[in-house]
This record gives sequence, structure tokens and C-alpha cells, in this order.
Amino acid sequence: MRKIIALNLKMNLDYEEAQQYVDFIKNKISDKHDVIIAPSFIYLDLFKKSGYKLGAQNVYYLDKGPFTGEISPLQLKTLGVSYVIVGHSDRRLHFNEDNKIINNKIKGALKNNLNVILCVGETIEERKLKKTAIVLKKQITNCLNGIDKDALEDVIIAYEPVWAIGSGETPTNAEIEDSIKYIAKIINKGYDVEPRVLYGGSVNKDNIRGIMGINNISGVLIGTASINPKSMISMLELVD
Repeated sequence: MRKIIALNLKMNLDYEEAQQYVDFIKNKISDKHDVIIAPSFIYLDLFKKSGYKLGAQNVYYLDKGPFTGEISPLQLKTLGVSYVIVGHSDRRLHFNEDNKIINNKIKGALKNNLNVILCVGETIEERKLKKTAIVLKKQITNCLNGIDKDALEDVIIAYEPVWAIGSGETPTNAEIEDSIKYIAKIINKGYDVEPRVLYGGSVNKDNIRGIMGINNISGVLIGTASINPKSMISMLELVD
């Protein structure tokens, strides 16, 4: 199965920079893998021109209504978006999104035939207390509550330890592999489905080749290292 490279540009790039980014990456990324680019909402239409799959960094759970400032799954679908990132630690930490909110967003996205990238992961405190397994099981179970087996085919799990995001630190490849196996076990036991699991958290040019070679990994979710298009292209060339 083709591996996934998802790029989360977060709240970066002004309009001119976004235009330059799109122009620079056209025809430069190998089609060996499935590349998903998730820019800020205001640049989604612009990034459609890049030729790669389009992702959104967030989504509301209802299709329409008096929810000023929100973007619905229906709006994203009609714009040409294929994937939505849900449950990122930035959303959990800065916007107080809990597993119930995330669960509703997943349901709204799936209803509109959007693929979901569900982010899960432990904080440094939870890691030190050896609670990683407990945290992952709770997040996955609660976030996927009420979602049937068939719908789960459109859900990708991204293991993103909170302490690794933007820190320059990552778990060892063995630790990542153990977490991927555990996540797969949770999904397989609850739904009899073999999930696609990505790793995210300080993925960069020095570690991407090793991470992409981990057993049973489905790909990576790249944040900070994807903001500079030239550096990003150079990094992705290492896994082609």
C-alpha cells in the first residue's frame, strides 16, 4: 500500500508566500506516495492548484448554521478537500477540544465522505508516569465512539506524542513501532479493522528515512519541517 505524507502547514505563510509555495512544489514531489497538504483555510482554494491531495487543519461538525467563524465539512467537501486533521494537540491545548468534541467532528466529516486524520498522543507528564498506553486507549476509544466498522476505513490515526511536536525531540524508532502496534491492536480488537497509522512529531530530514522504514507504519504527518517548500522537497526526496 502507498504510504502517506501529510503536510500540516499550521498558521503560517502570508498570501504571497502561499502563492510561491504552490508554484514551487508543482511537479516536484514524487508520486510514489500519497501527498496531502493542509494549509490554512483561506489558502485551500489556492493549494488546489498544487496538484496534490487537499487537507484541512480543522472542521466543525455541522453542515451549516449560525456558527460564525467555523468551517463545515460540507463546505470543505464542495471545495475539493479530501482530508481533515482532527484532534491535533494544538486544538486540544489552545482551544480546549475534548474527545467528545473530536468525536462529533469525526462523525460530521465522515458523513460528508471526508477522510479523517485523527491525532492522538501523550504529554511529557503522562509519558514520565508511563501512561502512554492508557492515554492512547482512552483517546481512540472515546474519539471513535459510535463510528461503525465501514466508516473506520476512512479514518487514519496519527500518533503524535505531544512532547515531541515542535520540540526537535522524537521517540526512538522502537518506541514509535511499539505505539503503532498498540494502536493497531486497539482498533483491531474493537472493530476488526487493520488501521493506517502515521507518526508525527518533529519529523525532519535527519529522521524521516528511518521513521518511514518502521514496520507497519503508514506514513508521516509533518508540521514545522513542511513550512519551507524547498526544505520540504529536499526532505521528501530522501524517502523516494
